[in-house]
Amino acid sequence: MSDEIHKENKLNSEGTDSRVQIVSEPAKIKILVDPMRRRILGTMRSGIENEDGTIRNEMTVPEIARKLGVSAPKCYHHLDLLLENGFVRVAKEEKKKRTSITYYERTAPAFILASSIDEVERQEGIRENPLIQFIDDGFRLNLSKKEQEDAQRLIDEYASINHSYVVKAAKNLKGNIPGNQMKAVLGFISAQYASQNKRSQEIRKELTKFIKIDLE
Repeated sequence: MSDEIHKENKLNSEGTDSRVQIVSEPAKIKILVDPMRRRILGTMRSGIENEDGTIRNEMTVPEIARKLGVSAPKCYHHLDLLLENGFVRVAKEEKKKRTSITYYERTAPAFILASSIDEVERQEGIRENPLIQFIDDGFRLNLSKKEQEDAQRLIDEYASINHSYVVKAAKNLKGNIPGNQMKAVLGFISAQYASQNKRSQEIRKELTKFIKIDLE
């Protein structure tokens, strides 16, 4: 069993941690919308390699900063917010001469937002580039501004339905899945159920009026 899975099994068996934490409080959702905080959590999930080749998920701020390619001071503010809001905790402290080294760990292998990051960014008015713009540019669809807006509304609705199934799947998760595979597993399961949703099927048909791409 890998160190990562062993670590996650340990979290699950302690009784105080869930395989997945569903984040529903608006204030906490905003904490996780920040890209740097998501990068920090992702780095802590992948861990750091020890000299003997094993993976350690308990990490110091300098170790996190090195993996991210940023300065340690840039991480402290974000880590403090993650700590205060229960996404990260102190794993242990080591005393060395006149100083102490603090190691941090995630409080769960995965965090799932009750509302998707895209939806939160849209509601907060901070979404820079709606998906339809990339689709339009990438496939030269030449959609008018009105067509882009209509298509994006459908995409947003479809994404919201799909994300609701991600949350439902996360709540039903019982077995052990490595943290780095969690997103893929939940994404596949949610897509299976979302594809059977009547409104999702209607949206996909409506989107074909705007997204006409020959993939044959």
